[in-house]
Amino acid sequence: MNDQGEDRGLGGVGDLHQSLAQQLRITDFDRLRRRELFGLGDVEAAALRACHAHIRANLDEIVSGFYAIQASIPEIAKIVGDSDTMRRLHETMRSYLTELFQGRFDASYCDTRLRVGMVHSRIGVPSKLYVASVLTLEKQLQPWVIAAVDGDPAARLDALHRAMLFDLHLVMETYLLAVTTEVEAAKYNLERYADSLEKVIEERTRQLHEQSRRDALTHLGNYRAFHEDLRREMARSEREHLPLTLVFLDLNRFKALNDSLGHQAGDAALCEVAVCLNRACRASDLSYRLGGDEFCVILANTALAEGHAFLDRLTACWSHRPAGEGGVTVSVGLAQATPGVHIRAEDLIRSADQSMYRAKARARESNVHGIDTGTIVG
Repeated sequence: MNDQGEDRGLGGVGDLHQSLAQQLRITDFDRLRRRELFGLGDVEAAALRACHAHIRANLDEIVSGFYAIQASIPEIAKIVGDSDTMRRLHETMRSYLTELFQGRFDASYCDTRLRVGMVHSRIGVPSKLYVASVLTLEKQLQPWVIAAVDGDPAARLDALHRAMLFDLHLVMETYLLAVTTEVEAAKYNLERYADSLEKVIEERTRQLHEQSRRDALTHLGNYRAFHEDLRREMARSEREHLPLTLVFLDLNRFKALNDSLGHQAGDAALCEVAVCLNRACRASDLSYRLGGDEFCVILANTALAEGHAFLDRLTACWSHRPAGEGGVTVSVGLAQATPGVHIRAEDLIRSADQSMYRAKARARESNVHGIDTGTIVG
């Protein structure tokens, strides 16, 4: 098997900007050193050239005999596959034997052998089959080498053996290069997969964390998110000497709404509160559902007086909401942290909660929205 032109296999192997010899770091010095190691010198080259005319005259018979043996091996016959491929293999083998017995083991010859190895590797010829075919070819050539010239054939047979080993080692180099490249490609793909998996896990973790901070019904922040964010914003408020106002909001007659119209109506009212909070909030404001019908908003960098502007936006939205069934109103309380003063989050929450209950008492008396003026803490 020896098809330089048959290339059905892997694409993108190695560096496209380098030759195979460059990828394998085979320089002219290295090529000559390899010839020296295999004992393939001028004497051996001359011995092969002495056989050239006889081999060339009998190429068809030599090649046909070789491939008759190859075709009888099921694994090889399966790889060859069709008559066109077999014809190309015959032509390639003829070229190879012509080059082999010219005895010129130069850079071009070595590049051709490397290319043959890469092609056979790419089309899936196992190395054991290739090595076996080389042994078969050498055995097929020996009688022709013996008959090429009168006299003792030992030197010619030795030269043939050394040349075949030299060729085989070049081919095996490209087999190893293909394996190394496949390993590197697999490593690269594995690293890319690991990176993508890490990003997926990171994104999924972020989503799960975000979900753990969101109220499932209203999609506002939940109780956990509120306490985490409040401590962070209060620390920033104290550090930067900025005011911070906390708003607590509760629905009036919410239980009566649930009892008379059902929990779906109650859930709808809670969602309407969330819509109004989102409309009333600025980009820097943070809104939450603490549970039941209790909501709160953190107004960063906002004094108590400015907080009432937020309440105006909120109550205006609530009054104009499409679903106004059940006579539900809101009670709102406020508490502001004094800028630059250390205040515990619990104290600010307590003040806002007390303000809301004062607003709720007013709402019960007036049957309208309850708004408390709020307190300044610290």
